[in-house]
Amino acid sequence: MRNIKISGLKLFYIVLLSAGTISPAQATSFEEYVARLSSHPQIESILAQSAAQNAQAIGELGLPDPVLTLGVDNVPISDPSFDEFLPTSKIIGLSQKIPNPVMLDAKSERFEQMSEKSLLMAEYMKARMRYMLISKLAEYESVKTQKALVKKQLSYFTELENTFEGQIESGGSQYQRFSEVDVERAEAERKLNDLDAKLSAIEAEFVRLVDEIPDVNIPEISQGTWDQNPASLYPVMLAAEDVDIAAKDVGIADAAFLPNFGVNAVYKQREDGRNDRFDGADWFSVQAQVTIPLWASKNQKPKLKAAQEKRRSAQFAYDDMLRQWTQQMTALKSARDAASKNVKVLQDKDWAMKKKIDAAQRNYEAGTENLDAVLLAKIDRLNIQAALAIAEEVHVSKSAEFNSNIVGVYEEAKE
Repeated sequence: MRNIKISGLKLFYIVLLSAGTISPAQATSFEEYVARLSSHPQIESILAQSAAQNAQAIGELGLPDPVLTLGVDNVPISDPSFDEFLPTSKIIGLSQKIPNPVMLDAKSERFEQMSEKSLLMAEYMKARMRYMLISKLAEYESVKTQKALVKKQLSYFTELENTFEGQIESGGSQYQRFSEVDVERAEAERKLNDLDAKLSAIEAEFVRLVDEIPDVNIPEISQGTWDQNPASLYPVMLAAEDVDIAAKDVGIADAAFLPNFGVNAVYKQREDGRNDRFDGADWFSVQAQVTIPLWASKNQKPKLKAAQEKRRSAQFAYDDMLRQWTQQMTALKSARDAASKNVKVLQDKDWAMKKKIDAAQRNYEAGTENLDAVLLAKIDRLNIQAALAIAEEVHVSKSAEFNSNIVGVYEEAKE
């Protein structure tokens, strides 16, 4: 076998490339998955946009590039030369445009405000993705529970059929009950198929969120409260950022009335002429420029009016967003509280059904009741438990969704 020698540098690259193909280790806690959400492409995209806007804010403060001019002046066409004609000269010039600093500051502040909005949007996106992860964990647990309950129901349907067959052999008439059980079994099998499809969809959503199917418990969800302060809701704060950005546009339009400046400098090199026929002293010229808003009524004023109207529009949109989210948070709280009550009702109903099954079992053992009564009661209890699993899922999901819209609620929970 031929020996293969690999240099240290090549070995480093091989290890580096191999590491790039290894999937990250399975997370072991919910908080690890939350940390992983910070590097989700959606959030990284928003953060990159914020960084770009911040860089643009810095760039807006810079001056435009100066213009360097090289050329000649007054060279005769008939006999091109530099020592035959007094005005002929070689020139080098430099010009610099200087926009008014108020305009530069206003444009820079606008991009800074946009960067702040993007950071807030990234923070909100992480909170929403945290809610989506919790919601999917609850749904995943609920669907698996429902699948187990349906499979148990199918086993009870088989026991029922065996019971009916025994009763028929004993001379009973249970043919109609067979058809009823067949209908209920078909419905249970349909539910099982739907639950399998739902489970696959949830697993695909897990991969989209955290790149794998988590194997962690659902975290404890605090029953958050909202103090009716609009500044504590992410969507309302984002709308407030739009108002601030529109105000910065007004500042830019205001600054357009101020003058821009410029400086031009030209150095002309001249020859003395053949046989010193004329004095060829060099020349130097300097010019200062300033703009005058002579056409402001047709240019700056309409633009200022447009910026002011956009600011008003943003303010109205903010007011509307505040109303929408006051209604939305009220609806979410009501849904969350209703789900919590439903969980309690179904838990009580499950407990009552257990007592009923225990009584039916005792009667069956005493010979005063048929086995089918016990089995039907068990099937009914499984339906209640399935409804309870759904209600618990809804409660967890609505609680997490309510919390995700409130600024700082997760940080407060950590403390």
